[in-house]
Amino acid sequence: MKTLTLLFLGFLAGSALAATEEQINKTFQVAPGGVLVVDVDFGAIVVNTNSADSVTVNVWRRVSRGSSAKEQKFFTDNPVAFVQEGGTLTVRSRVKEDGWFRWFGGFGRRNEARYTILVPARFDARLTTAGDGITVSNLTGAVKAGTSGGALRFAQLTGSLDGATSGGGIHVTDCAGPVKIQTSGGGIEVLGGSGSLNGDTSGGAITVRKFKGPVSVGTSGGGITVEEIAGAVTGDTSGGSIHAVMLSPLTGDVSLATSGGGVTVKVPADAAFNLDAETSGGGVSCDLPVTAKGAFEHDRIKGTVNGGGPVLRLRSSGGGIHVQKL
Repeated sequence: MKTLTLLFLGFLAGSALAATEEQINKTFQVAPGGVLVVDVDFGAIVVNTNSADSVTVNVWRRVSRGSSAKEQKFFTDNPVAFVQEGGTLTVRSRVKEDGWFRWFGGFGRRNEARYTILVPARFDARLTTAGDGITVSNLTGAVKAGTSGGALRFAQLTGSLDGATSGGGIHVTDCAGPVKIQTSGGGIEVLGGSGSLNGDTSGGAITVRKFKGPVSVGTSGGGITVEEIAGAVTGDTSGGSIHAVMLSPLTGDVSLATSGGGVTVKVPADAAFNLDAETSGGGVSCDLPVTAKGAFEHDRIKGTVNGGGPVLRLRSSGGGIHVQKL
């Protein structure tokens, strides 16, 4: 039995090594302000900018089908199509195989691809893949990206951003504009940027640092960290603790709630706000002097700090709440 197992594993390894590759390189003349559409069944998508009035598309695909003839037939039967109509350039590849062969090729088969595309700095992008991640950088325009099989990464974008994945994390760095991101299979990290942020995940933690604008985030699968947000903040989790570092003065109301851990908020000594903190899973404490509305209670504090200001509303059913001085 051991010998048969080794032979079988060797067969799988040999099958995985046998593959045929395809390279496609194309350039299209365009005007700034156009639209790039990528619609593919499998493969990573990487979009960046150039300094020319053109779109350059580099496609690499590799498939395993057990023989070179079958692999070449796959490329012939499932080509990458390019269509330029007006200001829109479409790159599309829809696999004709049915079922799970559509993405993975079945037993002993494999599909891999990478679409690397350079566009003018001012360009919209609508990107869809079912089999890998999407990365977009340095673009000015509306970006919509969706994948069911990988991570999303966005950096230095200016314009509306709508990103969704069910199979990985989302990373956003220094993007300006309305940002809407959603994943059911990983965490969310947003570093820098401005505009507005709406983020949701059911599969991981959320971290937002140094964002300028209102922030609304929620997770059922991890904790939340928000630091130095210049705007109103709403954060909700049922799967972890919440840690926050606030600016002074607070630039909007803050509402943080968890049913899966405690809440810790750090504020400058001169921060002015109306505190409304309550927990059913521990005690409540505040390092800054509070002018209370009503009697102090072990599990609740409500009152003004430094004369009052925006509302700092904190709720927990899974731990204590602590407002600490920076």
